[in-house]
Amino acid sequence: MISVVIAAWNRKEDVLQTVAAVYGQDHRDFEIIVADNGSTDATAEALSASFPDVRLVRLPENRGATGGRNAGIAVARGDIILCLDSDASPERGALRVLAQKFASDPSIGVVNSKIINAATRDFDPTAGWAYSEEQKARSDEEFFSHNFSETGCAIRREVLDKVGMFCEKLFFGREGEELALRVLDAGYKILYCPSAVVLHRASPQKRIASAERRYYDFRNSLYIYILRYPWWMLVWFLPLKVAAECVKGVKQRRFDWIARALHDTVREFPSLMRERKPIRGDTARAYLHFQREQGALSWNLFRWLKYKTG
Repeated sequence: MISVVIAAWNRKEDVLQTVAAVYGQDHRDFEIIVADNGSTDATAEALSASFPDVRLVRLPENRGATGGRNAGIAVARGDIILCLDSDASPERGALRVLAQKFASDPSIGVVNSKIINAATRDFDPTAGWAYSEEQKARSDEEFFSHNFSETGCAIRREVLDKVGMFCEKLFFGREGEELALRVLDAGYKILYCPSAVVLHRASPQKRIASAERRYYDFRNSLYIYILRYPWWMLVWFLPLKVAAECVKGVKQRRFDWIARALHDTVREFPSLMRERKPIRGDTARAYLHFQREQGALSWNLFRWLKYKTG
């Protein structure tokens, strides 16, 4: 059985559309769980009225993407957990493909769907692509990877039982990257599967402003480095990331998100160190190999900095 977990916050119509798309799948062995992050737009009431079979988890406050997903996963009964954003609908056949991929290889821990813009059917710059820009040339090919997008990721339940759920310290952004490190460290593989398609409906109403997104992206990168990278990787990646953000700040003539992220990282450093559990050396080397093949390290330093600061 697939447990479809949808974290929702004040997007009633989107949630209803996503739930309807799941009910339209040709794979029938599933349950739907919606974790409502304290919505004030009557999301919960609309769901109960339109889809009474949906299992609703009502949270008293917004626990973010990570907290909402974890609340839904905690009550899930399926062997596979499919995480969907409230504005992301699986195309017909997607659940069947995901189930087949897991059944074909017990070492697969995560299957990453191909996520495209619902209107343009092209890549959505706000969601979906967890690899380098150059890797998009292979977007119609399956490949094993080091990362996955949270918008439409399917995770084997036994993997979550072993490595834990999403890191709630991150709240929003890069949570798939952090969980991917633990998945790889536990010996499981991550498969990018373009035949499982998820349509992302980019909303004109951004709940998180661009500066806030930059803050979360930078802060969470630093959190992940401290939590999961061995020391030899940490001293390599952290200065590069800080340098790239500072160059970006100079180009945009603003440093507010950089200052906030650095301040919060320093403030949380003792807590991060207490929770620090770096990946093993062989996992780190395999991760860097993936990065050289399909991630940021596939480019030289100049091109990487140009992309990161563009």
